[in-house]
Amino acid sequence: MQPRLTTTVSILSLSTVTGITTAITGIIPQLKRAFPRVPTTLIEWVVTIANCSALITLLLNPRLTNRWGLRPVVISGLLLSAVMGLIPVFTANFTVIMLSRLGLGLGVGLFSPHAISLLTHSFTGELRARLLGYQTGLSALGNAVLLGLAGLLIGISWHAVFWLYGGLVIIAGLVARFVPEPTSAAPVTTTEQASLPRHQWLLLGLTFITYLLIWGVQLKLPSFFAARHFGNAATINLTLAAMNIGGLLAGLTFGYLHRILHRYTLTLGYAGAAGSVLVLWLAPNATTAIGAAVFFNFIYSYTGPYLVFTSNTGLDASQVNVLSSYLTIATIISAFFAPLVWNGLGQLGPQSLTANVLIWIMLILGGLAILTATHHSRKEV
Repeated sequence: MQPRLTTTVSILSLSTVTGITTAITGIIPQLKRAFPRVPTTLIEWVVTIANCSALITLLLNPRLTNRWGLRPVVISGLLLSAVMGLIPVFTANFTVIMLSRLGLGLGVGLFSPHAISLLTHSFTGELRARLLGYQTGLSALGNAVLLGLAGLLIGISWHAVFWLYGGLVIIAGLVARFVPEPTSAAPVTTTEQASLPRHQWLLLGLTFITYLLIWGVQLKLPSFFAARHFGNAATINLTLAAMNIGGLLAGLTFGYLHRILHRYTLTLGYAGAAGSVLVLWLAPNATTAIGAAVFFNFIYSYTGPYLVFTSNTGLDASQVNVLSSYLTIATIISAFFAPLVWNGLGQLGPQSLTANVLIWIMLILGGLAILTATHHSRKEV
């Protein structure tokens, strides 16, 4: 029997805040001005540093859920993230802000993987595939709303943007009220039970690269727009919000597209994203740049649910718990290393650092499109 509508809605509401660490992406230029002596990499780590500390609770997640259950772990993570996320509202000390972001990550590591695992435990078959697509779409919608609100709050001050983390208390209340402990979430009792097939490890590696690329675009977009004079802080935040609306549309249509293209859904995502980055790089005006950025997030958002759905196929309940944590670890590691990787590669190229990063991203995306298309063709022969 399928869960009640209130339970389904409450589980899906968790997906709207899995990317809440990125809600402050649009204030990077303001943080650079507020802390002029702080290096760019450290400023960008204000957005991504939470992903470092999240590794701690992500690695502990299988043991924690085995001992306490999924529901208490999720609720605790949401409340901890709310408290830590609000601290920068009240301080302008850069060290305190960074420490609060590390604390935020501990909470994110507790609840974020279960946006996927709760769906996997509660639903089966094509409905599961469709809801996983919705999960990606709702994550994009949540990010869009948060970034849109950030664009309004930044008119007050960059401190005000951090009030957004108070919304995590509402999600914690929904989970506490309507989400029961999943009965299919079998505890992990042996290493063998929790081991993953080789194919899943390959998909985890591909997930890391996939999210490293999208972080490169998202982190550099505010600086790219500022350098090209494509708008003010509100324009940048609204562009990031519109990008997530594109991701929402992709998530809602993933199930339909996957039934048609199957494995080539991944190739389409990489190839379309490479083309959109090229248009963004060549954009002569703000309208073209905004359109390219939105299309990038739309077409690229087909890759995420494909990787998640394919990775979960054929696994038992204990393996699903472990894989969900590892998938989240892959995305989090990519976010943590993104400033280092792209600020390093950005030094190599004929143009500015930001423009060079877009060139590298475009080339890598094109290579992935060719590799996945060739692999599929060979497999079908």
